[in-house]
Amino acid sequence: MTVATVAFCFGVLLVAGAGIFLLLILGDLRALWTLHRLRPSPVGTRGRVALEGTTEYGIAGRQIAPATGEDCAWYRLVLLREPSRALTTGDYGPDHDVILEIESPAWPAIADHAARIPVDPRLVSPSRALYDPIMSGPYAYTVTSLEHRHAAPVPLPPIVPDDVVADLRRSERLRLTEIRLPRGVPVFALGRTTSRGLLPSRTGLTVFTTDSRAKTIAVRRDDIRTGRMGAVWLTAIGLVLAVPSALYLTSLPG
Repeated sequence: MTVATVAFCFGVLLVAGAGIFLLLILGDLRALWTLHRLRPSPVGTRGRVALEGTTEYGIAGRQIAPATGEDCAWYRLVLLREPSRALTTGDYGPDHDVILEIESPAWPAIADHAARIPVDPRLVSPSRALYDPIMSGPYAYTVTSLEHRHAAPVPLPPIVPDDVVADLRRSERLRLTEIRLPRGVPVFALGRTTSRGLLPSRTGLTVFTTDSRAKTIAVRRDDIRTGRMGAVWLTAIGLVLAVPSALYLTSLPG
């Protein structure tokens, strides 16, 4: 009886897991429909658009990344001290202190042969240099990370204040992350264009990737195919476990 009960519960969990796969497939189907519906438009077209172009300098011109000194179209630098010196951490607050956070004075741009428009940095990279699990596909940006602590010191760029380094405790570490968007990177983007430039979609799919449109569509198709197979196998195995177990349990007296 115990074995049958465990098998029944495990089978139900597998079938429920198949339902999660189906929800993911529905999201991928919607994204695939959007990718097929929106054909690439010239840069500067207003509304919900798909664009193919290259990354370019924004209105602020050529940028120099403060940590690496690399030429780029846009950058963001974040310096964190871990763990936080605040009284509340973990589930009740951040596990770090933000010591420094700077970025380029203007948005980067996307350009084709005819036009150039600004790009909202929210399309380019996650906020605060922390990886956003929603973002997928090859990114157009480059990341440089440095970690400094007393037991393993590393040379830090001049942008890091000397008093911050001197005040570091032995149990703490400094984590510096620089995200920069190089100029001239071919990208495929999907969002909405307004007078401000290219912004994330209000609802639905937003894309900014070095993959081509064709590759982006192919990846979505592969995800749908994988999800479908996963749902089928989970459902089949779940039913094989749950149905006989349920029949056995219902046949038991009283």
